[in-house]
Amino acid sequence: MDTAFFPVEMQPIFLDNGTRPPKRISGYKAIVKTNDGTTISVVSDKYRLLTNQEAYNLADYVIRGIFEGKTLGDFECFNVRMPKSSASCKIDLIIPNNFSKLSGDLSESWVPFLRITNSYNKTKPLKYEVGFCRWICLNGLIFGQKGVSFALSHSERIGTLEIMALAETARRQIGSVDSLWKVFEQKMITLRQIPLPPTSALPIYCKAFGIHVKQDISEIQKEIYSNRASQIVKASQEYFKELGNNAYAMMNVLSDFASFPEWTQSPNNYVDGYQRKVGKWVDEFIAEYKKDGFSLSKYIGEECQNTAYFLESLIPQE
Repeated sequence: MDTAFFPVEMQPIFLDNGTRPPKRISGYKAIVKTNDGTTISVVSDKYRLLTNQEAYNLADYVIRGIFEGKTLGDFECFNVRMPKSSASCKIDLIIPNNFSKLSGDLSESWVPFLRITNSYNKTKPLKYEVGFCRWICLNGLIFGQKGVSFALSHSERIGTLEIMALAETARRQIGSVDSLWKVFEQKMITLRQIPLPPTSALPIYCKAFGIHVKQDISEIQKEIYSNRASQIVKASQEYFKELGNNAYAMMNVLSDFASFPEWTQSPNNYVDGYQRKVGKWVDEFIAEYKKDGFSLSKYIGEECQNTAYFLESLIPQE
């Protein structure tokens, strides 16, 4: 986590056009790493700088407002994602396994997950989100339609009072953190009760992530899609064997794929968006399944099924 806590400050910008002294450019400043002088971005004077360290420290007020009896000290860092430019940062915190389990024993327990998002170039607001991850392998954050999420723009005042107010508002919206857990747990129970064959893994992957592939793609693209499909098939073999032929196993396949994209060297470009798609799939699939006359083949659709057949043909035979 220390890699995200580098020193940074806003500095004036000057135009060196041969005049002495250089002309200062009004209305804008540069956000600079003070340890090596690297310029991260250029922002307006109205931009309110909040460092990653400050965003992390303020999480304590979020936790105290959302999690009754818990503080930042009860959480540990699970992951930090930051691009090479250092322009944005995501810090994922979990409550270790001494937290009361949401369901089942240790091998089937889920733990709360707090994601802190910050940026130094206005691409992302300061944001706090609560999700869930499966403890046994920490295979992914699940965001659903009902959860805790709030943000502050870097053009607004950002401080302790603002964060405390937002945390209190979020708590009033969900009623209590226990109610949030119960909603999530019921989703997991429902997914266990929905039968799914392992052969549905690739078609549902295409459906959940909106994968539509034409067969006249380049060899490089074929290799990329082959690697993605291989990861899905491998994960499905493991999770369906471990958890049974049901939608709960499928959710784990998708969250594993979303959280650990082995097929790319730039995971920061995919993880957050793909994890959200998993949460969206959970909500939408449960809703579709509960409708009268539900048909898995109709739900998947012809286009996703044909794409799945094509992706399967790209996987090298052992």
